[in-house]
Amino acid sequence: MENNEENRNSTSDLPVQTENIAYDSAEMIACEKCRRTNPPNRLKCLYCGAQLEFSDAQTEFIRPVLRKLESWERGFNLIYIPDDSAKIDGQKIKEISRITRIETEALQKFFDAQKPLPLARPESEKEAEIVKRRFAEIGIKTVLMSDEKLAVETAPTRLRGLEFSDDKIYPVTFNTDEVLAMNREDLELIVVGSIFQKRVESTEKRNKKGENTLVGASEIATDEKIVDLYFRGNENGFRIAQKGFDFSALEEEKGLLASENIERLAKKLKSFAPDAKLIEDYLPNRAVIGLVWEIAERKDSKGLVRENFGKFNLGNVTTVSNLEQFTKYSRMLKNLL
Repeated sequence: MENNEENRNSTSDLPVQTENIAYDSAEMIACEKCRRTNPPNRLKCLYCGAQLEFSDAQTEFIRPVLRKLESWERGFNLIYIPDDSAKIDGQKIKEISRITRIETEALQKFFDAQKPLPLARPESEKEAEIVKRRFAEIGIKTVLMSDEKLAVETAPTRLRGLEFSDDKIYPVTFNTDEVLAMNREDLELIVVGSIFQKRVESTEKRNKKGENTLVGASEIATDEKIVDLYFRGNENGFRIAQKGFDFSALEEEKGLLASENIERLAKKLKSFAPDAKLIEDYLPNRAVIGLVWEIAERKDSKGLVRENFGKFNLGNVTTVSNLEQFTKYSRMLKNLL
């Protein structure tokens, strides 16, 4: 009897919950596809995965956590715009890490760069707008730029040569030898970078257990400097590569190495068109760019490869390249002008 009395006294001091911690029924969102109700902190239906339709007021409940998109998926990029007046402390970086799923140490290096760089790549425009708003609430300025706007599937026009006159630049196209006339004041942007490509050919043998065992591999790696040029009114731009380009426009400045000539050509273009922006920071920032825009890797099968008489193994080719990454970066800078 005394124990019961003690238990009643011990529980009488516990606080009574008076606040309803669940969402109100009026706040719940009905999925238009399966008609089930969802809590207002979700972007997609909990049951069928369909995109939910919600009001601006309901977006206040949403705390998005981004998933990493596959390379073939279309997304909406949030480009960080540095602001000297905005202080980015450890607490802000933790919150950004929660949303983007990027490690805090990597984010610290990202913000230390103090350059316009991709910070997040949500899968829908609505999700991107919500993430953009969350970033703004903690003092991070971003610009929304869709994959469609970057248009990496449309390559810049490759050039075979350049010619200069008093006030014009004449790009010569690679395949058609067409000579175009551009006013030098229309040259807006010069982006210097490098393309790294690695091709690995491997041969695998299937054992009795049905498992593949690597029996041989060969690797070829290339590194080539490139320059992208953007003139006013030309969205896709022009591309100068080390190979197949005539550096005669350098005249007496032309050297023996194409890698040196392409850097000299970029500086000559900047000197000829002083209003153009010259960007040479792709290489030092390649690692932090890769936090959102990863380097592309593709694996293709070569099918059966004859090794000995009557014996065949499986052949594969793996290609790794930063070409798409650099093109995105180059187009991003053009769209920020």
